[in-house]
Amino acid sequence: MNDNERRNFLLSSRDMVVGALTAGTLVACASPGEPSTVEAQTSSPPSTASFGWEIDNLSNNGADVYFSVQRDLVLNTLDVDLAFSPVTPPVIPGLAEVLCQVAVSRGGAPSFGPGSQAYYVNPVSPAFAGVQTYNPNGLKIGFNPPIQDTFMSVILKSWVPADGTASQAYRHVQSSPSASLKTGDYLVFHMDHYGPSVDAEMQVILVFQ
Repeated sequence: MNDNERRNFLLSSRDMVVGALTAGTLVACASPGEPSTVEAQTSSPPSTASFGWEIDNLSNNGADVYFSVQRDLVLNTLDVDLAFSPVTPPVIPGLAEVLCQVAVSRGGAPSFGPGSQAYYVNPVSPAFAGVQTYNPNGLKIGFNPPIQDTFMSVILKSWVPADGTASQAYRHVQSSPSASLKTGDYLVFHMDHYGPSVDAEMQVILVFQ
């Protein structure tokens, strides 16, 4: 085969491959004389859903909202805006903090623990052992065990002076859980608070397939 023949052969082969890919099927040879068919891989584009909620005058209390998953899906991305601001100037200046969490309750509606903070109850992850501490200085430490199926857990904190100036807090968080959710699971959203009273808000975008 001379150079011109080789060039014409390569050009015609390229056109055959492009045509096969356009049709969604590629014919290849695994070994001489043994053609095999490779299907072009396609996937549906992701869908999105938005959701938001707000708690007015969140004064050392907590609350939750939740809704069920209506079909099997994969939660690819969780995009969340979180913010709080003081309701009124505090009687006593102090540190305001709001815990914001997103989780899934598997197989049914979530359950909630006692107390004003209204924490939802998810199982402890069997993948990890109990938390241990090293505390040679005797510091006051608080912690919880590793909880499964929590996609986001963010704490917002801000010092609130007597006049309430410049004490707002804001965070944008994006995570990629790539979590499989089944029909009958529930997505759970939680906020609770400590300190001078604030108004807290969570805006969420879910990207899923």
